[in-house]
Amino acid sequence: MRFISYTVKFQTESKYKSIQYGGNSIYNSACGPASLCNALQALGLADVSIPTMCKLAVSCGARVDGGTLMQPLLRAAAPKYHFRYCTTSKNAELLAHLKAGGMAILHAGTAYKLFSTSGHFVTAVAASGSTITVLDSYWYDGKYTASSIRRNYVSVVQKGVIKTSLTQCGKATIDRSPSYYLISREVATEKPISNAIPESEEDDMKYYKNLEDIPVYYRASVEKLVRKKAIAGTGDGLNLSEDLCRAFTILDHAGLIPD
Repeated sequence: MRFISYTVKFQTESKYKSIQYGGNSIYNSACGPASLCNALQALGLADVSIPTMCKLAVSCGARVDGGTLMQPLLRAAAPKYHFRYCTTSKNAELLAHLKAGGMAILHAGTAYKLFSTSGHFVTAVAASGSTITVLDSYWYDGKYTASSIRRNYVSVVQKGVIKTSLTQCGKATIDRSPSYYLISREVATEKPISNAIPESEEDDMKYYKNLEDIPVYYRASVEKLVRKKAIAGTGDGLNLSEDLCRAFTILDHAGLIPD
């Protein structure tokens, strides 16, 4: 199996201890913005610093006492970084989304202390079978050997990158609603197809306003249709294209236009 190395943004860099995020520091309370930064980077959409995302969270009202409200942050960030998102608490939908190439932010609670001993956001970036690869921005040495739950159900791939099961993700988020924020690339909208003739074609096409303007080769066939009142013009002359005149002549020569 090919090993994929992920670049993880960590809120636990020492420099973030002195940078405020709301009433606390980035180091202690910026897992929400950090998890979104990691999701956008894993998707290949944007390389956003954690302080930049924290400023967006504060400006849009996502920063509150005790943490980050993910919905307002995603709502503000989506048009800026060109992604779309939806929410679910269903494990099957999380798994399908990851296998389709999307990312997800998992909202861990306090009932089952897999990712943290308190509320925490982490980023799910891949799924193989029912094994989920997760990026954790709140990293410290020995974190995933600190309890029997973590030792038994988590394997550390590299710093900030772990693997666990879909079942464990469900348990870790069971007391949060929604449990999962599913993030994917914005779908490019196709340009509407115009019914107008392209300008280059329009310039090359010949139009005949009056019967006498039509080349002799086509004129008798067109005149026959005018006489039968099958062609009435546009109110400003016949305005027949050369292609249409050619088609009328072919039909006439084939005997499909009676005298």
